Parts: sequence; C-alpha cells; structure tokens
Amino acid sequence: MKIENDMTWLRIVLPLLFAVHFSLLTSSARSIQTINANKAREVAREQIVWKGRLCPFSTFALDFLESVYGRSSYKGLSPEQVVYGWLLRPEVWKDEPMIHIPDANLRQQLNISGEYAMFSELFDDTLGYKLNTLESELPERLRQLAREAPAVINLDEKVGEIILLTKGELFQPRPADMEPLPSWRVEAEILWNATPFWAVLLSMAVILGGLYSKKNSKTRELS
Repeated sequence: MKIENDMTWLRIVLPLLFAVHFSLLTSSARSIQTINANKAREVAREQIVWKGRLCPFSTFALDFLESVYGRSSYKGLSPEQVVYGWLLRPEVWKDEPMIHIPDANLRQQLNISGEYAMFSELFDDTLGYKLNTLESELPERLRQLAREAPAVINLDEKVGEIILLTKGELFQPRPADMEPLPSWRVEAEILWNATPFWAVLLSMAVILGGLYSKKNSKTRELS
C-alpha cells in the first residue's frame, strides 16, 4: 500500500473543490499547510456522498479524524483542515504523528516510540509496508495469525482510509442530479458534530430528569 506519486494536483483536488477557490496558508507556529479556518467553515457545509449517503463535508471529516487520530481536532486544526491538508499536501502530512496506535505491543513490533505514528513510519525503504512483514521470522501460519490480530486490522484500516482519501476515492462530490439536503438539516448536522459528547450526555440527563420529575409529580397528584 502506498500513496501514488504520479497523481496530479488536478486529479486529487479539482473534483473536490466544489468550484470554491482558496489559497494555501501555513498555520501559525507550524509548517502544516492547509486551508484557513474561514475556508474550513465554508467547506464544512458542502454536500458529499459518503458511505452511500448524502451528508455535509463536516460529518465525513470528523469521522475521518476521529477514526485515524482518535480526537476531534489535531494541533488546533479542525477536521476539515486536516482532510484538506491530506488532499493538498500529502507529502507534508505523511510526516505528522497522527495515526493512533493504542496497542503497546504492536508499537514495539513496528518500532514506533509513542502512541501516534507518522504515515511514513509505517513504510520501510527496503521491505515496504511494515504490516505486511510483521513477524517475518515466524512460519506463515503464525504470521497470518499476527496479521489478523484486532490491533493490526485496526491500524491497517486507518492506513487504508488515508490512502483512499489521497486517491480521491473515500468520498465523492454530490452529483448534479442528486437533490441537495435542506439547509436546516445541514446546519443541524454541523451543530451536532461540533457538540462535545459530554454535553450530549448532560442534555439527555437533564431531559430525562425533567421527565422523571414530571411523572412523579403527576403520580402524587393522582394518589
């Protein structure tokens, strides 16, 4: 598995820009190149086809970042900025430590020092994709068992997502003949994406608490 070096800028980016023009900016205090925050808020509302459904770009970008990195932002950058960074400058982002590998044993086998690996660290100049050569000194049957371990499969899926993204195959722009989502639904989904999980749980607790109190109040009135 590798990022295709011969892919042109137009092939990667043009179908994904939705006719929106923007300039590349370098994030302050970092050399990570991506779109700025204002442009990220614009593209968050663009509608794409992802996993067989129409949704705002925000929904896809958040899922991608949480799947690969395990969090909803990266070094202060939004999910949309991360995705466009990978689309526009994969040669820069391949050296960002953002692939979460929670399994300490797997990290040791891959010679990864921290919990987060760079995309480039998972490839060797001589052996290729490191997961393909895992436990290479073992018999094939045991090597197959190693490759089927949950931690290995999970990491392989993350690498696969990044490769499909840079090849322009992870999502598609909304076809012209497909009816767009209403604006209120797009805004509601973006709001949901931006709401921390703890706030959702707190809101549910308040609502359930209110319903429980109301039910008890009615019970006392009837008794």
